[in-house]
Amino acid sequence: MANFLAFYLLLLAVVLSRAVPAPPDASATIVKQEQEVNPDGTFSYAFETSNGIKASASSSDGSKITGEYSYTGPDGVLYMVRYVADETGFHPEGAHIPK
Repeated sequence: MANFLAFYLLLLAVVLSRAVPAPPDASATIVKQEQEVNPDGTFSYAFETSNGIKASASSSDGSKITGEYSYTGPDGVLYMVRYVADETGFHPEGAHIPK
């Protein structure tokens, strides 16, 4: 479980870092953050940044993670991705993601 959670968090960090390429002089701050981590492996978190990025995720059984994130792309379009991450992998869904 710990390896899966570590892999998931690393994957999420990579996805979010690639999702919104920021101009070199841009900076963002966290304007809202909530988190709960329990000894049984269940958790939830949510955050929002000053540049409009939002993300949240939770796991009620310690193995299947559901979440979503959104950001405004360089084209001005709001992109939203909902996903499930479990033992079978990371499964994103969004209007802009091919099926």
